[in-house]
Amino acid sequence: MPHKSVLSIGQCCADHSSISRLINQNFQVEIINADSSTEAFSLIDSKTFSLILVNRIFDSNAESGLDFIEKYYSKKASSSPIMLVSNFEQSQKDALKLGADLGFGKNALTSPDTLLKLKKHLLD
Repeated sequence: MPHKSVLSIGQCCADHSSISRLINQNFQVEIINADSSTEAFSLIDSKTFSLILVNRIFDSNAESGLDFIEKYYSKKASSSPIMLVSNFEQSQKDALKLGADLGFGKNALTSPDTLLKLKKHLLD
């Protein structure tokens, strides 16, 4: 069983599948999905994640991924790294200001740059 875990929050089924496929093809990690911030915080309270991927707008309930990131960093003293999943450059900049690592957009899933960003957290 993989010893690293990724929490993917707010993705639609198709995007979660694409992100999972990318990660599973390149890394030996467990991927856990959460639809809402409530579910995500419950998982975070019970497990340590190597990386948390947060959608800009949650598919299930339209929660803001940026609001989640802000709340997460205000609650956690020692925290897992977060990346925003968004094609919007301004949203990526906003996430950086909140403390997240530079994320990637769904349009960049096949980009070598995306793999480099993920390797930083998912390789030993």
